[in-house]
Amino acid sequence: MMSKNESTKAKLSIISFGIGIGVAEGLYMLLFAWAGKLFDYGLPLIQQLATVMHGYAPSFMGGIIGGIWGFVDGFIFGLIAALVYNLCFCCRCGKTSENKELNK
Repeated sequence: MMSKNESTKAKLSIISFGIGIGVAEGLYMLLFAWAGKLFDYGLPLIQQLATVMHGYAPSFMGGIIGGIWGFVDGFIFGLIAALVYNLCFCCRCGKTSENKELNK
């Protein structure tokens, strides 16, 4: 039987998960813009993203701005994803713990 402490181990830290996703997306946006500048890679996609992310462009400074936009976007997404995960996990754990105690 799982104790109450063991059932909470799989929950995500909402802020930490948000920061992790934000950093990953920020780096992706930064490197994608720089690859567009250096290798002409993904220019149509960069132009489309620039319509939503003001200042994003295939340039050094555009990559920095895109990295900031990516961090903010990823942070918000990570917060929401971790919150939904924790809510779903909480609902699932309560039901499985009750079922295990009923089967004794």
